[in-house]
Amino acid sequence: MPVWDRLDVTGESGPIGNTFLRQGGSRLAVVLPGRLGGWMTAAVYYPVLALLDRGFDALCLDSYDVVPDPSTLRDDAAAALAAGTAAGRYRQVMLAGKSLGTLAMAELILERPDLASAPTIWLTPLLKVDRVAAALERLRTPGLVVIGSEDPHHDTGALEALEARSHRVLVVAGAHHGLAIDGSAAASAEIPRRLVDAVLGYSEAHDSPRSQD
Repeated sequence: MPVWDRLDVTGESGPIGNTFLRQGGSRLAVVLPGRLGGWMTAAVYYPVLALLDRGFDALCLDSYDVVPDPSTLRDDAAAALAAGTAAGRYRQVMLAGKSLGTLAMAELILERPDLASAPTIWLTPLLKVDRVAAALERLRTPGLVVIGSEDPHHDTGALEALEARSHRVLVVAGAHHGLAIDGSAAASAEIPRRLVDAVLGYSEAHDSPRSQD
């Protein structure tokens, strides 16, 4: 069972709230949440649980009160990555983000070419933002992309291009940007299981013995 802890993470925006789920894992996931609700919203919480099942420790940042500029997102994500990797001897580091968190991932990957080889999970990515599209194009390790068909950032052409480059793509029919389906609690309740299955499969396929610096 993971221990709920906290790391000293200080970025451009100052101290950054976080939850460090530590279980002595050999793999670390740095989780960058969306604008609202933090990492404990269902769209992020269940993927985190799946990563814990796969033996990851998880450093989950709190959401922002206001939307920061891209350079702040990048520098804060870099600070989280540095604090997380310093907290253990990890053989692999994964980046995972939801919505605004995918922009933070993108800025970090575009700044740090080495991270293009890391496994990545993109939950409701901002596909229509040029920097996110550029970062996805730069990836050398296939990522996992999850988005709803009713998400305003859903882009059929972009998703088909990602699949053609061997990325795993899960499109949830009828789901909006929160990965729920308006008007159907029952159908919405089935989505977390699909997220868990997708993350379990992806993290198993990309269990690399190589360390990430």
